[in-house]
Amino acid sequence: EISAVLIDMIMPEMDGVTSIRTLLRINPQVKIIAVSGLATNDRVSAAINNGAKSFLSKPYTSEELLRQLHQVLYA
Repeated sequence: EISAVLIDMIMPEMDGVTSIRTLLRINPQVKIIAVSGLATNDRVSAAINNGAKSFLSKPYTSEELLRQLHQVLYA
């Protein structure tokens, strides 16, 4: 069982927003953390408004990733 997904907002086949929507249709309980190296306000808002629980800007540290994972899984 997958509890959390880390997903890049810019991918070649399916963009991040479409991926978030698709994942949530498959499993509405999954927690999604969106990531991007191009973290504009529009991109962050699109991810959160479509169901991502959190957003990480690249580059990020392992500590930041672990903190976000803990927050979305246990908060």
